[in-house]
Amino acid sequence: MLRAFTDSTGVEWRVWEVFPGTSTSAGGAQALSHSSLKNTTYANGWLCFESETEKRRLAPIPTGWEFRDDRLLQDMRDQATLVPLRRQIRGVPGAA
Repeated sequence: MLRAFTDSTGVEWRVWEVFPGTSTSAGGAQALSHSSLKNTTYANGWLCFESETEKRRLAPIPTGWEFRDDRLLQDMRDQATLVPLRRQIRGVPGAA
């Protein structure tokens, strides 16, 4: 499921679940393999929070996240780990 929300500063975010070994729903980039995440907090999946300028991951996936109000999604986003954004080079999806 893909959700969108606007935080208290007016920044628009998209949030979705990612599971190891499956394609992400944003851009179709291949997720990390299950074996490489085996002993990490991301082994059973994570929430990806993405704005135009930031990307964050939160694991484990909170139960019922998709039904939470924007304030609670913002709190989850604040708890998530900041990760580098992948930028696309024209015509080359996933190129950084």
